[in-house]
Amino acid sequence: MEPYVIWLAVGLGTLILELLSGTMFLLWVACGCFMAGLVGWLAPGVMWAPWAMFVVSTSILLYVGRILAQRLHKAGDMVSNVDSLVGQKAVVLETVDAIENTGRVRIGSDEWRARSDARHEEKEQVLVTAIEGATLIVCAVAGES
Repeated sequence: MEPYVIWLAVGLGTLILELLSGTMFLLWVACGCFMAGLVGWLAPGVMWAPWAMFVVSTSILLYVGRILAQRLHKAGDMVSNVDSLVGQKAVVLETVDAIENTGRVRIGSDEWRARSDARHEEKEQVLVTAIEGATLIVCAVAGES
């Protein structure tokens, strides 16, 4: 059996394993096998050429694939709608008091439970500094109070 046929068979087997696992690791190994098979077919007398092509191409493809995977994962780190409330101003609907554990604020048309270290009276504007579960952490707007 010709060496390039073995490379192509190993590449096909690795590709099937990749389709079953979905790891994106074996895809690059399969591509390296196919490239080694191509070199084995083009230069049948040089026994080291397919191995060199396999090592070099797989290494490069793994490196580039890792960079692409990192970019795809970074694209998934989007700010959610709730996280976008941080930094916005809200109007106090019910007095925000840490001691009495009360407080409701409105941002746009949405009402939220609110908490703060300081007391904030009704109709006062506050600034959302953080979110804990379904509760907004608020503080006084700079220049007010």
